[in-house]
Amino acid sequence: MRPFLTAAPSVILAAFLVFMGIQKFAGNVPIFSIIEANVSDKTGITLAFIEPFGRYFTGALEFLAAGLLLTKRFWGGVLATMVAAGAVAAHLTFLGISTPESSASGAAESPVLFYMALGALALSALVTFLARPQQAPAQT
Repeated sequence: MRPFLTAAPSVILAAFLVFMGIQKFAGNVPIFSIIEANVSDKTGITLAFIEPFGRYFTGALEFLAAGLLLTKRFWGGVLATMVAAGAVAAHLTFLGISTPESSASGAAESPVLFYMALGALALSALVTFLARPQQAPAQT
């Protein structure tokens, strides 16, 4: 039973990361346009490379983390934690908690993406903790 309990969070997190990664490569993801607009508004710096390259880079990191979660669980957990922490930090700084649900003008805003980032952060931290390398007891 114990191997299942330690593997299940990794598999769930890997499936979530693949789902999110697919959206970044194939879907309409307005978040990166919002990032670009918000950074430009607050700093005056135009970051035209964020869309689409930031989206592709994030998706690639999510795919890599998912693969590592299934092969090298600890390192997959570390990478997934970093990706999720970046998402949470982005929401807390320039994205805001509630973000538009689509790229249509006047789209309703929702905190769902922020809650998903928090959930991914918590689950990835759990996976990293469960998969941490164990030290052998000291020989005396």
